[in-house]
Amino acid sequence: MTWVICDLDGVLYRGRVALPGSPEALQRLGASGVRVLFATNNSTRSPSDAAEKIEAVTGVEVDPYDVLTSAEASATILGPGDGPVMVIGESGIVQAVKGRGLTMTTEPDEARAVVVGLYRDLSYDDIARAADAIRAGARFIATNTDGTFPTANGMKPGSGAIVAAIAAVAGQEPEICGKPHSPMLALIKSRGVTGDVWVIGDRADTDIALAEGESGWRSILVLTGVTRPGEPTGDADHVVADLAAAVDVVLGDRQQR
Repeated sequence: MTWVICDLDGVLYRGRVALPGSPEALQRLGASGVRVLFATNNSTRSPSDAAEKIEAVTGVEVDPYDVLTSAEASATILGPGDGPVMVIGESGIVQAVKGRGLTMTTEPDEARAVVVGLYRDLSYDDIARAADAIRAGARFIATNTDGTFPTANGMKPGSGAIVAAIAAVAGQEPEICGKPHSPMLALIKSRGVTGDVWVIGDRADTDIALAEGESGWRSILVLTGVTRPGEPTGDADHVVADLAAAVDVVLGDRQQR
């Protein structure tokens, strides 16, 4: 079995605009029998909402079970004693926390954990409340520390910018759960991923790093997102223009086996 672990933002689309050739590339993977999972550090959507967006933008139907988010990875490390939880983020984190049966709070003196992700309505008070809770002993959990986020209108601040602000005030560093860290890796492996695995993404420090150290895993960096031509590509096994070219690599290798 050949598996592809595919990123979303900057690989399939930017905002709600499909990147050229990405719908056809997904269709080719599906027709070839390659098993595709989508792993994203974007914490703003639930797996169901992300699957709906993939279908709306690319026309390819996706099972929400095959979409793994940094919000879901963060929720996996929360235990019964971590509630109430303060969420500095959007609906993806809220739904993931609720899915663990935990209550939420906005009060620093009540929070036992603070989960931080991309939050486009972030306020000064949000940063202050989160830092107060962490200094009071709450766990500090970051969905990811990506500094930037690719959109249809260029690069915007990512979760890492928000996490860094809270860390600076709280005087503590977070537990990080998204790619390439162990909570996301464990979530991916929970889907039965073994054997011949390709990781496709646009960030060397997250997507490409995810494949490092994993037997049978190889990586392909695409240049349609965060990484631009001429910039560092980490330990990527292949660097290609876009998802269509990445699928050429995967299917070409499969035919040779």
